[in-house]
Amino acid sequence: MSADLKNRIKGRPELLRAAETANGTVYLAWKEALGAQKYIVERFDRETQRYRRLIALPADVLEYTDEDVHPGGVYRYRIKAKRKNPGGEVLRRRGMAVSVSIVSDETVKLMQAEHPTFGVAKLTWEPNEHADGYRINRRPIEIDKPMPLTFVGKRAATYTDRTCVSGQIYFYSIQSYCNSDDDEMVFSRVGNEMMIVNLDKPEILSVKKKHGRTTRFDLRITAGAQCYVLFRADSKNGPYTEVCRSKNITDLTLEDKGGRNPKGSYYIIKCMRAYGGKEYFGEPTDPVFVK
Repeated sequence: MSADLKNRIKGRPELLRAAETANGTVYLAWKEALGAQKYIVERFDRETQRYRRLIALPADVLEYTDEDVHPGGVYRYRIKAKRKNPGGEVLRRRGMAVSVSIVSDETVKLMQAEHPTFGVAKLTWEPNEHADGYRINRRPIEIDKPMPLTFVGKRAATYTDRTCVSGQIYFYSIQSYCNSDDDEMVFSRVGNEMMIVNLDKPEILSVKKKHGRTTRFDLRITAGAQCYVLFRADSKNGPYTEVCRSKNITDLTLEDKGGRNPKGSYYIIKCMRAYGGKEYFGEPTDPVFVK
């Protein structure tokens, strides 16, 4: 036999507020459901794909703070009103579910950005244990804001970008993200950036000793460079000092006019590209010894 009107739950315990607090917890407040004897606070469990009870509260309590949350998480809550009538009949009315995103102050630390070969950048970062995955950002030097390049799974801690354009200077960053139950991605803040200069090594076609101690280097044109820079050192490991630079990318001859050590000098050449008042150098050639 159904309960009479005075033993019913009138209305639903709809959430009036569900938000992250200043100290990183989640505060919930809901509308009173007349006739309820208690309220059940539930949170969606992503592993079981079901809601689980967090707490049962008396009817005069219309708020709850969930402290078991972590930065970067996305949580989905709902409230149930419950009443047990004489005779054992149990009534339940459920409010609408609401999602809350905990914005992470943590950032993903990019540990290393290597340039193992021309056109390739290899990134390594410090994993975030709460992440569902990572977004790889890449921006050319001409652009101020990070641009999404691709996404990788939560077990990844490295990524190799094989789409670098010749002559381009890139800045990389990593963001972690968590998935909400309604397919919303919640991202961490953008972390540190690391730079890759995608300039190939110059190709030396010939090295000629001229009169006196003048040494001449003839090069093949290298795409993406603005000019070529010649460096000299007295030992293979340096330090290297700039000797001269070409006028432009098509000026393919560099000369050290009289600076060569009588016992011999080591030379390297780098491609250079300038932007915004700064100079960026590519990988050097292997050292060349000239005596």
